[in-house]
Amino acid sequence: MNNRRGSLERLAALRDAAADPRAAYLIRSRLRRALLTCAREVASRQGLERPMLPGQWAVAPDASAEIREVIALCRRVYQNSEHLCQPSESFDVRWEDGWRDLRTDLAQLENAMRQLPGDREGASGATTDAPPS
Repeated sequence: MNNRRGSLERLAALRDAAADPRAAYLIRSRLRRALLTCAREVASRQGLERPMLPGQWAVAPDASAEIREVIALCRRVYQNSEHLCQPSESFDVRWEDGWRDLRTDLAQLENAMRQLPGDREGASGATTDAPPS
């Protein structure tokens, strides 16, 4: 899936999985896949190489405000969810609270993906940055 519809489908699947907080591991894997799909879509729209792993963001110097918003939201969700996506993180109140906090960011990301223009954008001289290790 490398289009807006695919990104929205992954975000919806993530939201559906979250309806049952006992599905913590399913939510964790879907979260990373949804972010990767969104990152690939915006990279494709800019004519950039699609990232292979979640947490790799590509932004062209002349990227639109919509593209920059999607990337900013992906970064925020990725950073805020890092502890939730660790296999050793126990399923407890801390996890439930963390997931609740991410719902707003995910809703904003879903809305931002819907706001992307229908045409793909091309750009050169792009930069790629990965999250700090």
